[in-house]
Order: sequence, then structure tokens, then C-alpha cells
Amino acid sequence: MSGMNAEQIHNFKVLMLENTLEPYKYMIMILVVVMVLFLLTRFPTCKVAQTSHYKRPSAMDTLRYLARNPRFRRGIVAQFLYVGMQVAVWSFTIRLALELGDINERDASNFMVYSFACFFIGKFIANILMTRFNPEKVLILYSVIGALFLAYVALAPSFSAVYVAVLVSVLFGPCWATIYAGTLDTVDNEHTEMAGAVIVMAIVGAAVVPAIQGYIADMFHSLQLSFLVSMLCFVYVGVYFWRESKVRTALAEVTAS
Repeated sequence: MSGMNAEQIHNFKVLMLENTLEPYKYMIMILVVVMVLFLLTRFPTCKVAQTSHYKRPSAMDTLRYLARNPRFRRGIVAQFLYVGMQVAVWSFTIRLALELGDINERDASNFMVYSFACFFIGKFIANILMTRFNPEKVLILYSVIGALFLAYVALAPSFSAVYVAVLVSVLFGPCWATIYAGTLDTVDNEHTEMAGAVIVMAIVGAAVVPAIQGYIADMFHSLQLSFLVSMLCFVYVGVYFWRESKVRTALAEVTAS
């Protein structure tokens, strides 16, 4: 680009932008086709039929029921914090690499790719472990290790903190689906439709937790220390799985007796 004039540089940038956008155009076309197929396909109803002997609960009845369900409330908080923690760690890893290392933005962005790879590897490993061992205990171990890793990221004075921030993604893999299924199991069948929607809405944590972590980074003028916010989220997720393990054990003992 050093030998180009201003117009040539502009045309080159436009060409690069068009090349970047090309795959997204095809993705949008595919998504539009899928959306049309969904609109035209008649799916079977999954709602419990309302009869003279059974009346479906109203939305307010379900919301009141969910609000009085402590295990459901804990699951919502766990999902909220988990999603927020995951997005916060992924959002701040590139900035951490730029702050701790003498690298450019392009090289720093590679750590995001490594994080995604670690996420899927961790999910695969967890799926194997949870078929052989108690799922709650596996996830308690994941949460403990994850909290320790994030504490290291917050306190380590070297670039190794970036590598550990990437490795944390190995421990994110199984959390969403397990929290979702476990929380939904605490709800009576007649309320599961709305309960599932409420759990999904917990992804709003992806907007809240990173904002809090950013505020802490600005307050203490330390991007590293802000990772303690994510660490506390992982601690809560671990406590959630520990409490669920205790509850399930108690219920199993009552059923056995």
C-alpha cells in the first residue's frame, strides 16, 4: 500500500471490505430461506391440552409459581452469571493480550480463536466425564478450577495470564445446557413452557456482567483486577452445582426410603 495514492488505497479498502462481507451475504440468504421454511412448516403443538377437567395455568399463575420456586430462582441467577462471565472473559481477553504483551491487534485476536477452540474441546471432554461420573460433581470441579484460573488471570504479573484466560474457556463448555436442563427439572410440567423462556432470557447477563467488569477496570485502573468479577461469577456457579447436588441426593434418599 506504500506505493498507492489516496484513491487507490480507498479502492483497495473497499475491495477488502467486499471480500470480507461476501460470506455473510450467503449466510443471510441461507437464514432467510430457513426462516421461510419455519414460517411455512406446520409443527405439532407441544402444549398440554386444555379440557373440562384440566385448565392450563395463566401466565401470571406461572410467574407466581416460578417466583416461589427457590431452586428455579437459583438456576436463573446461575445462568445469568454464567453467560455474563463467559462473554466478559471473551470480551476482555484480547484487551488483556494487548495490555500485557508487545503484540498488535491482529495477533491478539488469535487468542479469541483459541478460546473458541478450547470451549468446544472442554464441552466434548465434559460430555464424556458426565456420562461416567456424577454431572454435578464434574461441574463443581470445573467451577473450582475455573475460579482458580480467573484468580490467576487477575493477579499474575506476566503474559501467562492471557494463556490462562484462554484455558478458562475449556471450563465453560458444559455449563449452559446443564444449568438449563437442571433448572427446568425443578418445574412442574404445566409450567415448563414459560419457565424455559425465562431461563433463556437469563442471557441478558451477557450485557450486564461485562459492563460491571468494565466499570471495575476503570475504577481500579486495572484490566487484570476486573477479572475478579468473572471469578466471583464462577464461584456462584460452583455453589449452585454444589447445592443442587445436595438437593438431588436428599431427594434420592427420600425416594429410596
